Amino acid sequence: MTTTTEVKQKVSSNDIVLKEIRTALLPKQQFKFISQDFRKELLQMLNKSSDSMLPSSLNILRLYKDNNDLLHPYNHNKILAIDFGGTTLKIAVIKTYPTLCIDYLHTLDIVERDVNSSFFENIIQIMIDEMKDKFFDFFYDNDLIDNKILNIPVSITFSFPLNSKFEITSMGKGYILSDEIKNINFLTFLQTTFNKVCSQNSIKDTFAFTIKDNLIINDSIAVHLTNTYIKQFPTVTFFTDSYPSIPASSSSTLANSHGNSISFILGTGTNASFELPFKRLPEFKRVELMKAKNNAPFEDDTTVVINTEMGFLGESCITLTEFDYHPPEYSKPMPLEYISSGRYIPSILINILKKYPTLEPTLAGMVNLDKVIDGAIFGKLANIQDNFDLKELTSQLQNKYGTITPLHLLPLSRVAKIIVQRASIYLVAALLEIDSLVSEHEVSQYHKISIGYVGSTLAYSKYYQDQIEKVSNGRINLILLQDSSLFGAAISTLL
Repeated sequence: MTTTTEVKQKVSSNDIVLKEIRTALLPKQQFKFISQDFRKELLQMLNKSSDSMLPSSLNILRLYKDNNDLLHPYNHNKILAIDFGGTTLKIAVIKTYPTLCIDYLHTLDIVERDVNSSFFENIIQIMIDEMKDKFFDFFYDNDLIDNKILNIPVSITFSFPLNSKFEITSMGKGYILSDEIKNINFLTFLQTTFNKVCSQNSIKDTFAFTIKDNLIINDSIAVHLTNTYIKQFPTVTFFTDSYPSIPASSSSTLANSHGNSISFILGTGTNASFELPFKRLPEFKRVELMKAKNNAPFEDDTTVVINTEMGFLGESCITLTEFDYHPPEYSKPMPLEYISSGRYIPSILINILKKYPTLEPTLAGMVNLDKVIDGAIFGKLANIQDNFDLKELTSQLQNKYGTITPLHLLPLSRVAKIIVQRASIYLVAALLEIDSLVSEHEVSQYHKISIGYVGSTLAYSKYYQDQIEKVSNGRINLILLQDSSLFGAAISTLL
C-alpha cells in the first residue's frame, strides 16, 4: 500500500469519526425549543430556588445617580482586592481616586482542591508573605485604628455561589468542599482567618484587615458593577499599572448601548449577572434581601443585581454524552457549565481522543493528557484558521514534548470547533433568554445587546467569540472588560 493511499484512508476514516462526534455532541432540539426550556428554568430559578438567581444587597442605585460622589472615596484611597477564581488567586492594590487604577497585581495558581480552613489560612499566609514589605508603601495614608494600626479595607470576589447568609452553597470546578466549611458564615470565617494569620505574623502590630459585610461578592456581580460603572462614567479610564485595562473604545460601546445590562463570565466557570426591579423578586427573596439590609425598606422600582448561577441551567435540555463530565449523585448538576467552561471542555476533547485515538495517535498515547491539552491548548486548537496557525501550534507541542513522529492536529482542531459550536448554541440561547426575562417580553430578533464579559476561556478564543456572534445572528456584541472582577471589588467599597 502506498503512502498516498494510507493518507487517503486515514482522512476518510477521520471524516467518519468526525461525523459520529458531531452527531453525538450537537443538540437534537431546535434552537427555539432550547430557548423555551431555558426560559422555564430561569423563571423556576428566579421564583423557587434558594441557591441561584440571588439578589445582591449592594446599593446599585448609587451607580445611577447623576453626580460624581462615587468618584471620591469617603474614607480611604486604596483597598486590597482579592479575587478567588476557579484556578487562580489575584491580589491587587487598587487606588479609587482620582481614577480607578490597579497599582499592584500579583497572580497565584490555586493547586489545592480540598477546601477547608487550612486552604484559606495558607492563601492568606502566602498573600502576607508576598505583600508584607509593600503594605506600608501602599496604605500609609489609610485610616488608623487606635492611632497606631493602619486599617486595610479588603474586598473579595468569590467565584462560587453564596446565599444570603454568606454560606457557600456549592463549589464545582473540581473543588471538594469540606464539612467544616459548610453551613457557616463565610464572611465571618474569613475575617476570623485573617485575624488568626495576622496574629502569627510580624505585621500584627502595624496592620489590620477589615472585610465589611458588603465586600465579599460573587465575581459575576463584580463584573456587573464594572459594566454598570462604565455606562455611568464612560470617560473614566481603568488602568493596570499605568496601562489601560479597558480601552476607551470598549467603554464608549457599552455607554452607548441601549439594551439591557448583562454581564457574562466564561472562564473556569460559566455565569452571568443582570438587573431586575425589587418588586419582581419572589417574596422569600425580598424578605431575605431586606434582612441583609437590616430590614431597610425597598422601593418597588429599586433595581437589584441578580447573580444567575448560569451554570446550573440545562437540566431540561442538555443531554450529557459519554464524553462529558458527569457529577457525583450528591452534587447539584451544572450542565451548561460542564459543556461550555474552561474547566471542562478540554476534558471533553481528551475523552474523545481516548475513544478515537486515530485522530492523533501520538498525543493519544501520552500519559497525563490533561496536562498536554489544557485550556490554553484547547483554545489554540479551536482558533486554527490556516496552515500558519496549524504549523505554529504543531511546532510548539513537538518542541515541548520532544515528539519524533509528526503531529497531525487538524482533526483535533475540528473536534475542538465542534465542542465550541455546541457550547455556543446553548450559551446564546441562555443569554438571549436572560435578556428577554429582563425585558419581561419576547424581544425582537433585531434587538442587539452589548455584553461586558471576562474570562480567559472566551477572551483567548477568537473562534469561541465568533461562534457566539454567529449563532446569535449578530445580536450579541461581546466586550472584554479586563480585570473587571478586581475593579468591581473596588467599586463595591464605594456603594
